[in-house]
Amino acid sequence: MIPRAVAAICVFAAVCGSPAKLSGCGDKFLVLGRDVGYRQLLKASHPGTVVLYTSPGLPPAFTDGRVALVLQTAGHRVKTVSDPRALDRALADGGIDLIIADAAMARQISASVQKASTAQMVPVVVQADSSERSGLEKQFGCILRMPSDARHVLDTLDRAMKLRAKRASSAA
Repeated sequence: MIPRAVAAICVFAAVCGSPAKLSGCGDKFLVLGRDVGYRQLLKASHPGTVVLYTSPGLPPAFTDGRVALVLQTAGHRVKTVSDPRALDRALADGGIDLIIADAAMARQISASVQKASTAQMVPVVVQADSSERSGLEKQFGCILRMPSDARHVLDTLDRAMKLRAKRASSAA
């Protein structure tokens, strides 16, 4: 009986005197995720230089700077243009990876963009039926559907960057 009492006291002392915290169910995941901040979650996998071609067809989030702020926070470099001459100057400077424009403008400028650079067009679609969306995806490779949250925007741009890299490697 004495050995059992001694063993019970030893186990009790080891558990209570241990400096390690005992975690309940799910607490382990809190400890693992505690060091991940919100800004780290919104990082682009493939940061690049993005041109926002502003036009009346774009949603207000693009023209008032909210999307540009999200893109900069994620690691992209953002340039804003609003006319074809400014776009031509930006393309002539080089280093443009993606061009974001509304669907109508993307169709208008895609031929000149393809001639001048290897930049990937990403049309913004607000209200479109499935046939129009699929046509745009076939033409450009990916589309950005709005409204959407910041994570969806960054995921779409990451897909566009991968598509651009794939097209550049197949052309070389």
